[in-house]
Amino acid sequence: MKQLLKKHLINLRGKNVNDKIVIIESDDWGSIRIPNQNCQNHLVSGGLIDLKNNFSAFDCLESGSDLLALYAVLGQHKDRLGNSPIFTANMVMQNPDFDKIQNNHFNKFYSEPFFETYRSYYPEEKTFDKLMQGIETGVIFPQFHADVHLNFIKWLKLLQNNDQRFMTAFQMRCFAIDDVGTDNLRNNLMATYDYFSSDELDVIRESIDTGLTIFKDTFGFNSRTTIAPCYVWNAHIEKKFKEHNVEAFQSSYVQKFNIPEKSKHKNIWKIGGNQNQNGQLNFVRNVLFEPSVKGVNWVDKSLESVKIAFAWKKPAILSTHRVNYVSGLSISNRENSLDQLNNLLLEILRRYPEVIFLSSPQLIDYYNGK
Repeated sequence: MKQLLKKHLINLRGKNVNDKIVIIESDDWGSIRIPNQNCQNHLVSGGLIDLKNNFSAFDCLESGSDLLALYAVLGQHKDRLGNSPIFTANMVMQNPDFDKIQNNHFNKFYSEPFFETYRSYYPEEKTFDKLMQGIETGVIFPQFHADVHLNFIKWLKLLQNNDQRFMTAFQMRCFAIDDVGTDNLRNNLMATYDYFSSDELDVIRESIDTGLTIFKDTFGFNSRTTIAPCYVWNAHIEKKFKEHNVEAFQSSYVQKFNIPEKSKHKNIWKIGGNQNQNGQLNFVRNVLFEPSVKGVNWVDKSLESVKIAFAWKKPAILSTHRVNYVSGLSISNRENSLDQLNNLLLEILRRYPEVIFLSSPQLIDYYNGK
């Protein structure tokens, strides 16, 4: 009953829509996580990750075959306008260049574009070409997630101090381990925009500039929306994105508003369709679909959320991370998730034949009457 009430409260306020709209937002594309099963086994044996966490169990860089398998499912379905569902793929533009970082004795952060990481991980797959293929056929549309999905400022400090946990992971070409302690509000280093001084904020601002430039150079257009890693950001970050004409923030219903001087996060309830002080829209994810998390009937759970969103005349905005659709650590993970995604889309179209599928940038245009 409590969870059902929360779903209604998420949709109670905010901007109404006249159509039944489904948007699929998916984070982490382009970023590394767990490189391979050998690394995973080593980290588990050292107590550095817990496989009860679905990201530690299944998340890795997507391959070309992963993308094609996703496209095959999306292409089977059409809305009343003849359009397939669109994955708004929130992209991480760069990954750490481990060799350069080590050669520089951990004194400076170096990175490589995600398409270079594609080539090193999957030299025969032509993964970037397959990503572009999905954009051309209209089943996937990239938006900006971050330059790197990592608080690299804190990471470098840990490496400089020879922290054995992170040094062990570093030698495996990995940074995504648990970091449980009172000095870390997130229990890992994935919150890119968490910072504790004005100097750190300046570095983050520069990384946003860099990431958005790479995004434009890579895809040929600017990102109109963004999603802060781990939902951690504040007004300074919003202002920086305003400088780049980013028009909307995707998010959970709760923003983790970081207050550096107090070393804490303040929870702020987000209202879908409302604007912040810069005139940027808030897009609130009101449907959760994460089939890599076991023990949940995700199709029924998500359909209930879609029904509630439509009842309150809100767009149904699905949150479904990249971890569900990759096979590098478990091919059954990808196949199970795609099967459930297919069933969810079939049932949405059966129940709501008038539905229309949009990407996150298209929702901006819808709100603006375009």
